[in-house]
Amino acid sequence: MTFRDIAIKNFKRNFRNFFSYFICSAFAIMIFFLYAALFFNESIRKESADDLIWIVFLMSLAALTLFSVFFIHYAHSSFIKARSKEFAILMSLGMHKNDLKKITALENLMINLFSLLLGIITGTIFSRLFQNSAIDLLELKGVAYSLSPASFITTVGVFTCIFAVSQTLSSVKLSRLELSDLMKNSRMLDNSMNRNAVKLGIAGVLLVLLSTIFLVIVANQENLNSNPFLILAYILMCFTGIYMVIAHLGNTLIGLLKNKSFYYHHILPITEIHHKFNQNKRIMFILSILSGMSIFLVASPFSLLQLSGSIAERNPYDIEFVSVGGIHAIGKEQLQELLNGSSEPFKTMETTTFLSLAMNREGSKYDVLHSKPVISQQMYNLLTGESVEVPVGEAVNIITAWEPGMHGIEPGTALVLSDGSQAFSYTVKASYHGGWFATASTYPSSSGIIVNDHDYKEMLSKVGSGAIGTHYGVDFASWRGTEKFLQQLKHTLDAGDLDGSGTLFPVASKLDAYKELKKNYSLFVFVTSLIGILFFTAGGMVLYFKQYTEMGNAIVFFRKLYKIGISEKEVRSVVSAELLITFFVPLVLGSIFGYSFIYLITHVMSGSDILPEFMKNTTLVVAVYFVFQLSFYTMTKRKYSQEVVRKLSSAA
Repeated sequence: MTFRDIAIKNFKRNFRNFFSYFICSAFAIMIFFLYAALFFNESIRKESADDLIWIVFLMSLAALTLFSVFFIHYAHSSFIKARSKEFAILMSLGMHKNDLKKITALENLMINLFSLLLGIITGTIFSRLFQNSAIDLLELKGVAYSLSPASFITTVGVFTCIFAVSQTLSSVKLSRLELSDLMKNSRMLDNSMNRNAVKLGIAGVLLVLLSTIFLVIVANQENLNSNPFLILAYILMCFTGIYMVIAHLGNTLIGLLKNKSFYYHHILPITEIHHKFNQNKRIMFILSILSGMSIFLVASPFSLLQLSGSIAERNPYDIEFVSVGGIHAIGKEQLQELLNGSSEPFKTMETTTFLSLAMNREGSKYDVLHSKPVISQQMYNLLTGESVEVPVGEAVNIITAWEPGMHGIEPGTALVLSDGSQAFSYTVKASYHGGWFATASTYPSSSGIIVNDHDYKEMLSKVGSGAIGTHYGVDFASWRGTEKFLQQLKHTLDAGDLDGSGTLFPVASKLDAYKELKKNYSLFVFVTSLIGILFFTAGGMVLYFKQYTEMGNAIVFFRKLYKIGISEKEVRSVVSAELLITFFVPLVLGSIFGYSFIYLITHVMSGSDILPEFMKNTTLVVAVYFVFQLSFYTMTKRKYSQEVVRKLSSAA
């Protein structure tokens, strides 16, 4: 019998065990191919000028690659560990380590080739639907479906490297093992017990609680939530606490429950669960973090998509535009004529005078003009309902951008505003995110300036006419029906801006904001949902592989108990309890992390007012993931219990 025959026979005998590995590998390849085909579609690249789209696709490919490395290597290593006794028998019969490496290489070569073939074929079949869906979401016109050779080459190249690295690492591991190691390899625990486990478990719980308190403090303080070191400190505290809980809380609970009647009445399931926790702590920690990141990546865009209308309605007016120094100049009669001709009933219009002045400090990426809109304290409070007080000679910087940070204007700094001929110096009293009298997109700046009423009057009397601006805010019966008026207004304003300077002050509307938000968030949901499904599917399969590799030890354990009187019903009960903990603890801990990170990011992005809606939508995503996990748990429990009971019955 040749090595090829041995490999084929082993493959046939272990077909059911390899099938899950094969299907998940093919599924990962298919998803990767779909994104690669979209990424290398030249017509989409030409029609879409938005770099964000390509960043999303590139990050998706990177995430899929990293996950595939982890998943494929873990699944392959699990099979090697599960077959340790088989390899030990072959070595005891005279087979060399190099022969074992050849057998595993032939087996994996067959799986890798067929999974690549199936993944690319199914990816090619579904690529048209995938690309057409993405094109519709991006609202790209004249873009055709296409398959670039680069997508095939990239997919084959990436997964060939992954399979090769996995096989190389496994071969190195096999070459280092001795016969005695192989005989006991499948029975070795992943981690040994720690005599200080009780204290470490309590410390882990305390650390998780402290990280939660730390999160609330940092998230609600604007001067703290933009500090990357504090955010990193929270993540490290949270991750460390979660790992300590997984690794040692079981020992802590057993220490507290010992000498209690409950412990002795349920000693078998408790000790078996405890054993599983110590054996699976690393993989459960990894899956907890993976679950948390998956929930965050899926729930965030899903919530934003659901809240597109609410976010758009944060704009103070249905339609807004500004006129500065003759730019976007429109007569009152002409504007009134457009309003009277609107199909949507017109309600009110407010005009607000402000100053547009250059500043001495370097602007952020939003400050295209390197200038700031300036308004008086009295007018700001009247328009926004705030009660800001600004002393003479000082200024308050109201940040309107969603991004965290002071955007170059910190409290206490000197700020010089000028119209080109007159300069006015102020000390920044405060700089924070807050409400503004206009939509930030109408004026290309990350913030606006509030000054004392006396200072504003003095500036207004000295600046030239080119620095005086007017803000127009128009409200209708419903902003959803303003499409016709919006187009007419844009056309009229563009016609008056012959030099194209009007593009510096775009017309802002709730309708345009809603369309743009829905378009971008739909893309993110489309991208992250598939990745989330892949992560959770593969996470469930990782746990399935873990149970498979430990089935031999479980059968030996239950066979000993079976001989002294344990019933099949009790065996099924113990298996159900330990699998329930193994499958759902990572998801519960991951959900906690997902909720926490969404809470943090929502406050960092100045979206605390929509936090309740965010949490409600996140709960819906978590519920869907629990249903996914429940299906994997049910499938694994049924097959695992049936196999264990069947072996016990046959042994009897």
